[in-house]
Amino acid sequence: MAITLVGVLLAGAGCTQHEVKDPRAAAVESTVQAYNDALVRGFAKMDMNELSAVATEDQATQEYFLMSALGEERVRMIAHMRALSFDSVVFSGEASATVTTAETWDFTHQSLDTSETVREELGVTYHLRYSLDLIEGQWLVAAVASLDSSSTSQETTP
Repeated sequence: MAITLVGVLLAGAGCTQHEVKDPRAAAVESTVQAYNDALVRGFAKMDMNELSAVATEDQATQEYFLMSALGEERVRMIAHMRALSFDSVVFSGEASATVTTAETWDFTHQSLDTSETVREELGVTYHLRYSLDLIEGQWLVAAVASLDSSSTSQETTP
C-alpha cells in the first residue's frame, strides 16, 4: 500500500510540473517592468532621474525630452498601465536582448497651473520592441520602438 501511495504521489508530481523560466529572460522582463514603473513615476513627478537605474543614458535622455516637451506645454502626464504581456524574449549573444510586448495604458494629462484634466486617453494599446544591453552585469533598456503603424485609444478632451 505504501508503495502504491508513493507511486501515485510521484505520478501526480510529474503531471504538475511548473514551467521553469530562463533566468536571463526573467531578468530582462523584470527590467522592462521596472523601466515602465520608473517612467510612470518620472512623468508624474516630472523627474526622469530614476530611469538611470534601468535605462542607458541615451534612452533616459529621450524620455527626458518627452517629459520636458510636456512641461513646456504646462502639462503633466499621469500614466497607468492596465496590462502588460511579454510576447517574446530573444537573446543575441550574451549581452543583448530584444523583448516584444503588448501593453495597454491609460493617460491623463493635467494642467500644471490648475491641476485640471485637459485630456484623457483610455485603453491605448501598444506593441513595442525593447532593446536591452547587459552593462556591468545589469540589463538596461537601450531603445524602445513601436511595432504598430498606429495605436488604438479612446481619447476624451474635457
